[in-house]
Amino acid sequence: MEYPDQSLGDLFTDLHLSGLWPDGKVISDAVLKAPAEEIVAAWYAEAPTDLRAFFDRWFAPVSAGEAGYRTDPRHGPLEHLEALWPHLTRAADAPERSSRVPLPHPYVVVGGRFQEAYYWDSYFTQLGLLKTGRHGLVRDMLRNFAWAVQSFGLIPNGFRTYFLTRSQPPFFPSMVRDYGRAIGDLAAAYREFAPEMEAEYQFFLDRRHEGGLAAYADESQAPRVEMLGHDLKTGGAASYFLNLRAACESGWDFSARWYGAGGIETIRAHELWAVDLNSILLVNEEILFEATGKEVYAQAAEARRKALQERFFADGFFRDVEIATGRATGFTSAAGLFPLWAGAATVEQAAEVVAHMKAYLWAPGGLLTSDVVSGEQWDAPNGWAPLQWIAIQGLRRYGFHAEAEELRRRWLATCDAVFAATGKFIEKYNVMEPLGASGGGEYPLQDGFGWSNGVYIDLQE
Repeated sequence: MEYPDQSLGDLFTDLHLSGLWPDGKVISDAVLKAPAEEIVAAWYAEAPTDLRAFFDRWFAPVSAGEAGYRTDPRHGPLEHLEALWPHLTRAADAPERSSRVPLPHPYVVVGGRFQEAYYWDSYFTQLGLLKTGRHGLVRDMLRNFAWAVQSFGLIPNGFRTYFLTRSQPPFFPSMVRDYGRAIGDLAAAYREFAPEMEAEYQFFLDRRHEGGLAAYADESQAPRVEMLGHDLKTGGAASYFLNLRAACESGWDFSARWYGAGGIETIRAHELWAVDLNSILLVNEEILFEATGKEVYAQAAEARRKALQERFFADGFFRDVEIATGRATGFTSAAGLFPLWAGAATVEQAAEVVAHMKAYLWAPGGLLTSDVVSGEQWDAPNGWAPLQWIAIQGLRRYGFHAEAEELRRRWLATCDAVFAATGKFIEKYNVMEPLGASGGGEYPLQDGFGWSNGVYIDLQE
């Protein structure tokens, strides 16, 4: 396990600033072919003018394990996904000289440039694994997450050393609950994983709460290691990088949801109580009460439900709240459906949310991420599998079955249309024009794709 920004020092910075690799993750993830001190010594001794040749001699880029898989034209979508699972599954890791955090049990990667396990992706991927009977693989993934809590005090954004300062939306308790239900022994699942569920909850309570409610953050305020060249060229104060990293912890990197009166230079993700994060923590508190019987969790859940109803609901929708002022942002996004999934809304609030959703986020191919076209990937015209699934569950929970079924139908039709045209499941979809381009992001569109696969399988009925 390597911290390449530390062990390679100025060489690592020079590689990132060279501009030779459009995606800095290629550099940050590469396997060192020799000890770091030997590579650095060679760099100083040779003073190479051809950095690419030097990189190729001393580093091995990560290859996509699924890259060799070719879609069988005879396969429909479900047959394709069944054949793809083995190509996205990785055995327990052997230690290597790279930023990879070696995991003790098998796991599923996202696909494309993401050749490691990611936190919240794994929950939505797990939906498909459970639906197809892969209970043992899900147990392995949960044990990896429990190991991470024991080792690092949190479940990281992803299993790279440069991700160890932040987490992601904390779905671990939901993963444990769903696994326990799937194997028909919820009590056994809770017995095995309750200590780590409690420890992770305590991390969010201690490190991600401001004024009693939760905001995304990061333990570092430096430029991101995985995008070092980009961040160094952009520049900014420590507070800027903290807010940038907080948006990465949210999973919504990036969205106008996090911006003030401007673009990314006004990012303020750490300065907002996040409606999705507080909804997830409410669910976690309810699961922890069920798992442990400790009244403190029931009391915390009730207090958070009250706060969501009273502080996050404004103008007919649930929204993020400015910590400094206590005012809702006014921004409409699919994050506003999380309180319905969590059961946090009143019946009256839910009805208003559904009306607002249909007015501003309803699209021919599914649910828009937001009603703003910003050029960022977590805004219009894009739709993302996890947000469709959360919205559908929330609609069902409050009795809006017709809307839930219509959203399910639209989303599956979008996935089917793209699969028919390309033979792939992709990271995000254009829900305004399903065969149109989905844009934004700091990297090209990825296929694979863990959570799109899992949600598609789970929504089959």
